Amino acid sequence: MSHTTAVDRALIVISFKRRLAYKSGWVFGLALGGGAMLISMAMWHNLLGTGSLSGYDWESMRAYLIIGFIAATMVFGASDFTIADRILDGHIAVDMTKPVDFQRARGAEYIGSMISTAPTAAVGVLGAWLLFDPPGPATPVAGVLTAVSFLLLFPLAFGITYLSILVCFWTKRYLGIMWLREALLSFFSGMMIPLAFMPGWLQAVSWALPFPHFTATPAAIYLGQVDVPGALGLIAAEAAWVVGLWFAGRLVFRFAVRKVTVHGG
Repeated sequence: MSHTTAVDRALIVISFKRRLAYKSGWVFGLALGGGAMLISMAMWHNLLGTGSLSGYDWESMRAYLIIGFIAATMVFGASDFTIADRILDGHIAVDMTKPVDFQRARGAEYIGSMISTAPTAAVGVLGAWLLFDPPGPATPVAGVLTAVSFLLLFPLAFGITYLSILVCFWTKRYLGIMWLREALLSFFSGMMIPLAFMPGWLQAVSWALPFPHFTATPAAIYLGQVDVPGALGLIAAEAAWVVGLWFAGRLVFRFAVRKVTVHGG
Protein backbone atom coordinates (compact mmCIF):
# COMPACT_ATOMS: atom_id res chain seq x y z
CA MET A 1 0.00 0.00 0.00
CA SER A 2 1.41 3.40 -0.97
CA HIS A 3 1.94 6.17 1.55
CA THR A 4 -0.75 8.31 -0.11
CA THR A 5 -3.33 5.53 0.06
CA ALA A 6 -2.48 4.90 3.71
CA VAL A 7 -3.04 8.58 4.48
CA ASP A 8 -6.39 8.52 2.65
CA ARG A 9 -7.54 5.51 4.64
CA ALA A 10 -6.40 7.05 7.92
CA LEU A 11 -8.28 10.29 7.21
CA ILE A 12 -11.44 8.36 6.27
CA VAL A 13 -11.28 6.38 9.52
CA ILE A 14 -10.61 9.47 11.64
CA SER A 15 -13.50 11.38 10.06
CA PHE A 16 -15.78 8.35 10.45
CA LYS A 17 -14.94 7.95 14.14
CA ARG A 18 -15.28 11.67 14.77
CA ARG A 19 -18.82 11.64 13.40
CA LEU A 20 -19.69 8.47 15.31
CA ALA A 21 -18.92 10.31 18.55
CA TYR A 22 -22.00 12.47 17.99
CA LYS A 23 -24.71 9.81 18.19
CA SER A 24 -27.37 12.47 18.71
CA GLY A 25 -26.73 13.43 15.08
CA TRP A 26 -27.96 9.99 14.02
CA VAL A 27 -31.17 10.42 15.98
CA PHE A 28 -31.72 13.93 14.62
CA GLY A 29 -30.99 12.85 11.05
CA LEU A 30 -33.35 9.89 11.35
CA ALA A 31 -36.12 12.02 12.85
CA LEU A 32 -35.72 14.76 10.24
CA GLY A 33 -35.10 12.67 7.14
CA GLY A 34 -37.23 9.70 8.17
CA GLY A 35 -40.11 11.97 9.13
CA ALA A 36 -39.92 13.77 5.79
CA MET A 37 -39.92 10.43 3.98
CA LEU A 38 -42.98 9.21 5.87
CA ILE A 39 -44.82 12.46 5.12
CA SER A 40 -43.93 12.09 1.42
CA MET A 41 -45.13 8.49 1.47
CA ALA A 42 -48.48 9.52 2.88
CA MET A 43 -48.84 12.41 0.43
CA TRP A 44 -48.02 10.37 -2.68
CA HIS A 45 -50.22 7.50 -1.52
CA ASN A 46 -53.17 9.88 -1.39
CA LEU A 47 -52.27 11.51 -4.70
CA LEU A 48 -51.68 8.33 -6.68
CA GLY A 49 -54.11 5.90 -5.07
CA THR A 50 -54.61 3.09 -7.57
CA GLY A 51 -53.66 5.26 -10.55
CA SER A 52 -50.38 6.51 -11.97
CA LEU A 53 -48.76 9.81 -12.93
CA SER A 54 -46.01 10.26 -15.54
CA GLY A 55 -45.15 6.58 -15.33
CA TYR A 56 -45.15 6.35 -11.52
CA ASP A 57 -47.73 4.34 -9.61
CA TRP A 58 -47.83 3.89 -5.84
CA GLU A 59 -45.61 0.80 -5.96
CA SER A 60 -42.79 2.46 -7.90
CA MET A 61 -43.15 5.72 -5.95
CA ARG A 62 -42.48 3.87 -2.68
CA ALA A 63 -39.13 2.67 -4.00
CA TYR A 64 -38.35 6.10 -5.48
CA LEU A 65 -38.90 7.88 -2.16
CA ILE A 66 -36.67 5.43 -0.29
CA ILE A 67 -33.90 5.92 -2.85
CA GLY A 68 -34.26 9.68 -2.42
CA PHE A 69 -34.07 9.28 1.37
CA ILE A 70 -30.84 7.29 1.14
CA ALA A 71 -29.24 9.87 -1.17
CA ALA A 72 -30.37 12.80 0.99
CA THR A 73 -29.11 11.14 4.19
CA MET A 74 -25.70 10.46 2.66
CA VAL A 75 -25.23 13.88 1.07
CA PHE A 76 -26.83 16.26 3.55
CA GLY A 77 -25.46 14.33 6.53
CA ALA A 78 -21.84 14.66 5.44
CA SER A 79 -19.48 17.11 7.11
CA ASP A 80 -18.81 20.12 4.91
CA PHE A 81 -18.48 22.91 7.47
CA THR A 82 -15.16 21.48 8.70
CA ILE A 83 -13.68 22.04 5.25
CA ALA A 84 -15.17 25.51 4.91
CA ASP A 85 -13.90 26.49 8.36
CA ARG A 86 -10.33 25.68 7.35
CA ILE A 87 -10.60 28.32 4.65
CA LEU A 88 -12.53 30.87 6.67
CA ASP A 89 -10.33 30.78 9.77
CA GLY A 90 -7.06 30.69 7.84
CA HIS A 91 -5.96 27.17 8.81
CA ILE A 92 -5.52 26.46 5.13
CA ALA A 93 -2.21 28.34 5.38
CA VAL A 94 -0.98 25.53 7.63
CA ASP A 95 -2.45 22.85 5.34
CA MET A 96 -0.48 24.27 2.43
CA THR A 97 2.79 23.54 4.26
CA LYS A 98 1.92 19.87 4.79
CA PRO A 99 3.09 17.16 2.36
CA VAL A 100 -0.53 16.13 1.76
CA ASP A 101 -2.70 17.22 -1.16
CA PHE A 102 -5.40 19.52 0.27
CA GLN A 103 -8.20 18.41 -2.04
CA ARG A 104 -7.46 14.71 -1.67
CA ALA A 105 -7.23 14.97 2.12
CA ARG A 106 -10.51 16.85 2.36
CA GLY A 107 -12.10 14.31 0.01
CA ALA A 108 -11.07 11.44 2.30
CA GLU A 109 -12.48 13.25 5.32
CA TYR A 110 -15.72 14.04 3.51
CA ILE A 111 -16.21 10.45 2.36
CA GLY A 112 -15.52 9.23 5.90
CA SER A 113 -18.28 11.48 7.16
CA MET A 114 -20.63 10.20 4.44
CA ILE A 115 -19.96 6.61 5.49
CA SER A 116 -20.93 7.57 9.05
CA THR A 117 -24.49 8.24 7.83
CA ALA A 118 -24.94 4.53 7.04
CA PRO A 119 -26.65 3.67 10.39
CA THR A 120 -29.18 6.48 9.92
CA ALA A 121 -29.92 5.41 6.35
CA ALA A 122 -30.14 1.73 7.30
CA VAL A 123 -32.62 2.31 10.14
CA GLY A 124 -34.74 4.61 7.98
CA VAL A 125 -34.83 2.17 5.08
CA LEU A 126 -35.66 -0.76 7.38
CA GLY A 127 -38.57 1.16 8.90
CA ALA A 128 -39.89 2.20 5.49
CA TRP A 129 -39.56 -1.36 4.20
CA LEU A 130 -41.51 -2.78 7.12
CA LEU A 131 -44.23 -0.13 6.86
CA PHE A 132 -44.63 0.18 3.10
CA ASP A 133 -43.12 -2.99 1.55
CA PRO A 134 -41.64 -1.35 -1.59
CA PRO A 135 -40.74 -3.47 -4.63
CA GLY A 136 -37.28 -4.90 -5.14
CA PRO A 137 -35.06 -4.01 -8.11
CA ALA A 138 -36.47 -4.74 -11.55
CA THR A 139 -33.76 -7.36 -12.14
CA PRO A 140 -30.67 -8.59 -10.25
CA VAL A 141 -28.51 -6.68 -12.75
CA ALA A 142 -30.51 -3.54 -12.04
CA GLY A 143 -29.83 -4.02 -8.33
CA VAL A 144 -26.08 -4.30 -8.92
CA LEU A 145 -25.98 -1.26 -11.20
CA THR A 146 -28.01 0.74 -8.67
CA ALA A 147 -25.38 -0.07 -6.06
CA VAL A 148 -22.66 1.12 -8.46
CA SER A 149 -24.54 4.37 -8.98
CA PHE A 150 -24.78 4.86 -5.22
CA LEU A 151 -21.05 4.24 -4.80
CA LEU A 152 -20.32 7.00 -7.30
CA LEU A 153 -22.37 9.38 -5.16
CA PHE A 154 -19.47 9.57 -2.69
CA PRO A 155 -16.97 11.29 -5.02
CA LEU A 156 -19.76 13.10 -6.88
CA ALA A 157 -21.10 14.68 -3.70
CA PHE A 158 -17.60 15.71 -2.68
CA GLY A 159 -16.91 17.28 -6.06
CA ILE A 160 -19.99 19.50 -5.88
CA THR A 161 -19.49 20.32 -2.20
CA TYR A 162 -15.81 21.10 -2.62
CA LEU A 163 -16.44 23.53 -5.48
CA SER A 164 -19.12 25.30 -3.46
CA ILE A 165 -16.80 25.54 -0.45
CA LEU A 166 -14.06 27.13 -2.54
CA VAL A 167 -16.39 30.07 -3.11
CA CYS A 168 -15.61 30.95 0.54
CA PHE A 169 -12.29 32.34 -0.67
CA TRP A 170 -14.28 35.22 -2.14
CA THR A 171 -17.42 35.44 0.01
CA LYS A 172 -15.82 34.88 3.46
CA ARG A 173 -19.15 33.22 4.34
CA TYR A 174 -20.43 29.70 3.79
CA LEU A 175 -23.95 29.26 5.23
CA GLY A 176 -25.75 30.93 2.32
CA ILE A 177 -23.66 28.98 -0.19
CA MET A 178 -24.57 25.72 1.55
CA TRP A 179 -28.29 26.58 1.51
CA LEU A 180 -28.15 27.42 -2.19
CA ARG A 181 -26.29 24.22 -3.05
CA GLU A 182 -28.70 22.05 -1.08
CA ALA A 183 -31.72 23.77 -2.63
CA LEU A 184 -30.39 23.25 -6.17
CA LEU A 185 -29.47 19.65 -5.44
CA SER A 186 -32.87 18.85 -3.88
CA PHE A 187 -34.78 20.34 -6.82
CA PHE A 188 -32.71 19.29 -9.84
CA SER A 189 -31.93 15.80 -8.50
CA GLY A 190 -35.59 14.84 -8.26
CA MET A 191 -35.55 14.55 -4.46
CA MET A 192 -38.47 16.98 -4.20
CA ILE A 193 -40.49 15.53 -7.08
CA PRO A 194 -39.50 13.12 -9.87
CA LEU A 195 -38.01 14.88 -12.87
CA ALA A 196 -40.65 13.19 -15.04
CA PHE A 197 -43.25 15.51 -13.49
CA MET A 198 -41.42 18.61 -14.73
CA PRO A 199 -41.84 20.35 -18.10
CA GLY A 200 -39.65 19.01 -20.89
CA TRP A 201 -37.36 22.04 -20.98
CA LEU A 202 -36.77 21.85 -17.23
CA GLN A 203 -35.97 18.15 -17.48
CA ALA A 204 -33.40 18.99 -20.16
CA VAL A 205 -31.82 21.60 -17.90
CA SER A 206 -31.73 19.13 -15.02
CA TRP A 207 -30.04 16.38 -17.04
CA ALA A 208 -27.41 18.87 -18.22
CA LEU A 209 -26.32 19.15 -14.57
CA PRO A 210 -24.76 16.56 -12.23
CA PHE A 211 -27.68 16.68 -9.78
CA PRO A 212 -30.03 14.04 -11.32
CA HIS A 213 -27.45 11.33 -10.56
CA PHE A 214 -28.26 11.66 -6.86
CA THR A 215 -31.82 10.36 -7.19
CA ALA A 216 -33.16 10.15 -10.74
CA THR A 217 -30.35 7.93 -12.04
CA PRO A 218 -30.37 5.24 -9.30
CA ALA A 219 -34.18 5.28 -9.27
CA ALA A 220 -34.44 4.82 -13.05
CA ILE A 221 -31.98 1.92 -12.92
CA TYR A 222 -33.61 0.28 -9.89
CA LEU A 223 -37.14 0.49 -11.30
CA GLY A 224 -36.09 -0.78 -14.74
CA GLN A 225 -37.05 2.45 -16.50
CA VAL A 226 -33.87 2.06 -18.58
CA ASP A 227 -32.38 -1.10 -20.05
CA VAL A 228 -28.84 -2.28 -19.29
CA PRO A 229 -27.14 -0.16 -22.01
CA GLY A 230 -29.15 2.85 -20.83
CA ALA A 231 -28.16 2.19 -17.22
CA LEU A 232 -24.50 1.88 -18.19
CA GLY A 233 -24.81 5.16 -20.08
CA LEU A 234 -26.20 6.92 -17.00
CA ILE A 235 -23.42 5.49 -14.84
CA ALA A 236 -20.82 6.57 -17.41
CA ALA A 237 -22.24 10.10 -17.35
CA GLU A 238 -22.13 10.05 -13.54
CA ALA A 239 -18.50 8.92 -13.59
CA ALA A 240 -17.66 11.63 -16.12
CA TRP A 241 -19.08 14.26 -13.75
CA VAL A 242 -16.95 12.82 -10.94
CA VAL A 243 -13.78 13.24 -13.01
CA GLY A 244 -14.78 16.65 -14.37
CA LEU A 245 -15.65 18.07 -10.95
CA TRP A 246 -12.41 16.76 -9.47
CA PHE A 247 -10.28 18.58 -12.02
CA ALA A 248 -12.50 21.66 -11.86
CA GLY A 249 -11.87 21.73 -8.12
CA ARG A 250 -8.11 21.57 -8.65
CA LEU A 251 -8.26 24.40 -11.18
CA VAL A 252 -10.36 26.69 -8.98
CA PHE A 253 -8.24 25.97 -5.92
CA ARG A 254 -5.03 26.79 -7.78
CA PHE A 255 -6.49 30.13 -8.83
CA ALA A 256 -8.01 30.88 -5.42
CA VAL A 257 -4.85 30.43 -3.35
CA ARG A 258 -2.92 32.67 -5.72
CA LYS A 259 -5.40 35.48 -6.09
CA VAL A 260 -7.31 35.65 -2.79
CA THR A 261 -6.11 36.78 0.63
CA VAL A 262 -7.85 35.01 3.53
CA HIS A 263 -8.49 37.30 6.51
CA GLY A 264 -5.37 39.30 5.78
CA GLY A 265 -3.12 36.22 6.03
